[in-house]
Amino acid sequence: MANGQGRVRRALVRVVNDDNLDLYLLGTVAMVFTVLGITGISDAKTTSAVVVALLALLAFSQIRSRRLMEQIRNEGRGGAAALFSREFPPDLIPRRSQVHDLLLVGLAMSRTVHGMRPELPGILAAGGRIRVLVLDPTDESLIETAERLVADTFGPGKLRARIMTTLDDLTATRERIGGRLEIRVSSVIPSAGFNCLDTKGPRGLVCVQHYEFRPKGEASPMFTLEPGDGGWYQHFIDEAERLWEAGAEWPLSPSAAAARARRPTFSDEFGPEHDEAIDEATDLYVTGVARNIMVHGKYRRFEEKLQAGHRIRFLCVDPDSPAVELVANRRPGRTAEVIAGRVRQALQLLTELKEATGGDLSVRLTSHPVAMGTVVTDDALFVQYYSYQERRDLKFVLPAGAGEYGHFRAEAEHLWEDAKPYEP
Repeated sequence: MANGQGRVRRALVRVVNDDNLDLYLLGTVAMVFTVLGITGISDAKTTSAVVVALLALLAFSQIRSRRLMEQIRNEGRGGAAALFSREFPPDLIPRRSQVHDLLLVGLAMSRTVHGMRPELPGILAAGGRIRVLVLDPTDESLIETAERLVADTFGPGKLRARIMTTLDDLTATRERIGGRLEIRVSSVIPSAGFNCLDTKGPRGLVCVQHYEFRPKGEASPMFTLEPGDGGWYQHFIDEAERLWEAGAEWPLSPSAAAARARRPTFSDEFGPEHDEAIDEATDLYVTGVARNIMVHGKYRRFEEKLQAGHRIRFLCVDPDSPAVELVANRRPGRTAEVIAGRVRQALQLLTELKEATGGDLSVRLTSHPVAMGTVVTDDALFVQYYSYQERRDLKFVLPAGAGEYGHFRAEAEHLWEDAKPYEP
């Protein structure tokens, strides 16, 4: 009996607290008096009074509904203010320290990576995965553009240093601890920074920081999204993942470094990518006047390549041809005898290299006074332009994807075809 009374009481409470109680009453009373009017039990006067009362009740119900709609609209107007913030959410750092799968995308990420130093070993040791994507510090034009974007934040010339600090810290951590720590660099400037935490799970979180133009302080606004926020949550996850997929692994391979060189940049010396490209090339072609310094300095490297079964070709100026005199006229303080002597020294070293390894080494001599030396690989072409009456030779790199790469490589091959084989 008590249980039955309890159920009735709970049902009455639900009905009384129901937001649609007024509609239920309106419908019930209207139905009752319709039946009474049809059967003649209720007279016209009574029915008219009830109709007026029902209309009054309906009016009050409409007023209540409009107030609710106005409240919803007001809350909607405050939605953006509630969503956006000028600061990172206070729970981001503690949640990030307990993450199992983390993707960070940004310009430099130096403060974030520095702040996570104590947590990184534990996350990696527990089998967690950490991915970090920052701007490519080797891309000159990219860094210049990004520095104009954030000039008042990092200060002039500081962005590259902050990126290198991040990359050095992460590389050292990976070498020391191991684990699933992945590092990539981007050749595009993202429109926002991303902290993506455990996005495959029910407690996933995406924190987005808008990169405004030349912010006076911290770039803003910032906002966070969770799985319950619907489609926009996945939208920003997908954008961060696309940026990650478009990045290149760090440290850059020689081919990636060459491919990211958007235009030839003249310099006095080649960077480390020069030697790395030589080491990786299985088919290496070198042209120049003498190349004795290169052969002498990289003798051991060439020996290892030949022993590994790699192919090497050298093209030098014929020391007995009139081209030697023409080359000497271009070089300050050099005579034809000096130039010829340097060529013969290189030829002697190459002969010794061939005899010592028995490898696939070919040498040809050209009677053409070559205007530049080249190191040709499938990934890039390294050019040394022989300046007239200047001791300094300008150097530049052409990636395999550049249109000029094919032109200069074809010229080098034409020289090889026209040259005569060297017989020691």
